[in-house]
Amino acid sequence: MNKKLTLSVAVFLSLLISCSTEETSLSEISEEQNSNQETNTQSNSEQEQSNQETNTEIADIEEVLKEFPQGALSFLPDNEKQCIAEISSTESLKSMEKSLMEEGAILQEHMDYFTLCNLPGPPGIGIKEETTLYDNESVQETYYATSFASVENIRSLDEDGVSPHLEKVDDKTLRLFYSSIEVKGIAVSLCDYELKCELQGALQRMSDLTIIETLDGVRRGYYVSLNPQTQQKDIFTAVFSEDGLSYSNETPLGFPVDQNEIAWGVPDAVLMPNGLIRVYWVYTEDKTSDEKLVSATSKTTKGVEFVMDPGYRLENGYVDFEVIRAVEGDWKALMSYTPHYMPEIPQSLFYATSKDGLKWDLIEERITPKGYSYFDPTAIQIDDKNFLVVGSAAPNTMGDREHILFTAELVLP
Repeated sequence: MNKKLTLSVAVFLSLLISCSTEETSLSEISEEQNSNQETNTQSNSEQEQSNQETNTEIADIEEVLKEFPQGALSFLPDNEKQCIAEISSTESLKSMEKSLMEEGAILQEHMDYFTLCNLPGPPGIGIKEETTLYDNESVQETYYATSFASVENIRSLDEDGVSPHLEKVDDKTLRLFYSSIEVKGIAVSLCDYELKCELQGALQRMSDLTIIETLDGVRRGYYVSLNPQTQQKDIFTAVFSEDGLSYSNETPLGFPVDQNEIAWGVPDAVLMPNGLIRVYWVYTEDKTSDEKLVSATSKTTKGVEFVMDPGYRLENGYVDFEVIRAVEGDWKALMSYTPHYMPEIPQSLFYATSKDGLKWDLIEERITPKGYSYFDPTAIQIDDKNFLVVGSAAPNTMGDREHILFTAELVLP
């Protein structure tokens, strides 16, 4: 728990103690509400029946306290915990405690629990706006337009995950790869074009996978893995099976990734119009500099041996680079922005164009809404103006966050 929250909880506790003599206890409220009954006290069964009449679920406070032993609820007397339990739910209280720990703010719905129980709310705690975009029970479609593109039908895929890679199998089927805690590796799923997916298997000991097909028809993947010879993370390539569930002929490219840095959703590999392969990844000069985007191009169409391209593709903190189209004289890419400046500057998706894949014209206007963080984009082209996008999203906060896969449609003018 951070210092700000610890101080807030301490003040909260002192307020509760000072107000205890002035507040009406839960038992007194119960007596007044049931004064027309033959007795002034209720048995446990009568109290339970009363609870069921006002609320279909009583929160399990003990379960919440096990997960958040130093949360706001831990400082309440038993009768006040009982009051809040009767007007809330277990999951709602867990959500409240998580918000307090990570953001120092709660929803108005959570503050109302304290108000209805005649309790002072946690002092110094802000009220945050509710977002329903990634509420798995009620996903809200969103439209976001800019002067050069629009993002339509942003919706959750109801899957936790990061660093997705989307590939076309045929006109009815897609294959989706993404890093998943559930499978402890890269999940491999088959999906329809509505992104209704079924898990097929998992790949272990790698991250940030992209797969291209060479001119020779070889399915070649590029990813980050630990190089056993150097004990450093390195960018590797391997030949992948048709179903994406196995690979062979693993070869390091010789471009190590800093052990203390996250790869930010790359390497991204793309088949160039001339048949060569280009790989993009993020590079940082030191711990204080913003990220830069670099690339290397294969010596042959086999895509195994690479030479660094001179200079930087982009600078100033852009990450999660993904080329979504690479044809002669017309390259297009999506990317995100570094999370280092959150929450002041949220992670958002950006769009860039190029004639050769080396010099990029970045449009410095976000193409996703500001209220949430969007990153790790991958996309397939539907037609000349439309792309199906999958990416990761999370609350616009620092610290541990729940990362959920989302899909959207990118429409170009």
